[in-house]
Amino acid sequence: MTTAALSIFMFFFMPLAPPEGMVQIPAGEFWMGRVHYFLIDEVGWLERDRRDDLPAHKVRIDAFYLDKYEVTNEEFARFAQATGSAKPWYWPKGAVAKGEERFPIRDVTWSQADAYCKWAGKRLPTEAEWERAARGGMEKQKFSWGDGGLGLSGSDTDTQVSAEATNTKRAHVGNPFGPAAVGSYPPNGFGLYDMTGNVWEWINDWYDRDYYTVTPDSNPQGPATGTYKVIRGGGWSDDDERNLMNHYRNFSDPSRGASTIGFRCAKTGS
Repeated sequence: MTTAALSIFMFFFMPLAPPEGMVQIPAGEFWMGRVHYFLIDEVGWLERDRRDDLPAHKVRIDAFYLDKYEVTNEEFARFAQATGSAKPWYWPKGAVAKGEERFPIRDVTWSQADAYCKWAGKRLPTEAEWERAARGGMEKQKFSWGDGGLGLSGSDTDTQVSAEATNTKRAHVGNPFGPAAVGSYPPNGFGLYDMTGNVWEWINDWYDRDYYTVTPDSNPQGPATGTYKVIRGGGWSDDDERNLMNHYRNFSDPSRGASTIGFRCAKTGS
């Protein structure tokens, strides 16, 4: 093969490098939803009432890119300066607090998160994309690092959250009053950081507790309308390990920010 022919071959057939700061999530099928059995005492009244993560079902997702880290204060500051977007209340005098540049942005509404991603040439991930990414290539695991706790001693380690793997109140590590700097804890199998803990993450989908009973089995986009937007992943203030499981669904008013909610962006591509 000539040099010219080899160059043409590589241009058309070699995989493209992911965009800067993003990780490619390969196409594939995975089990979405709760695949573990919980005793009624473990589940509690909220899970008995909602059961919105059932039934577990196979979903196929096309390849896409996802931000390696949650969007940071310094990244959002560039967007706010360029667009005039409102700034979070906790920025003193409208600027990022010194030393918190690499902490995840929070207290932004869903619309602000959506606007940032579009400004960056990206979008918010779908709920199915997010769960596929959080599982890190593993099947039917509870947490982004697997089923059991890592580095915790004592009983009941299978349902403990690892102090080595996440910033949460349950893990009793990191900052008990706020998030940690992005990337402070080990990545999952896809090389993504903070998919469990740190801050909940805004998702593109509207929330519907019964959506899993009607969801398509390929690239689901969520309900057409709704009142609340999905949030995923758990946050620094969580002390219930169920909130941190890969399948756990939560929701929030899209018009309101919270100190426990941030986001990361996705991008279509193979």
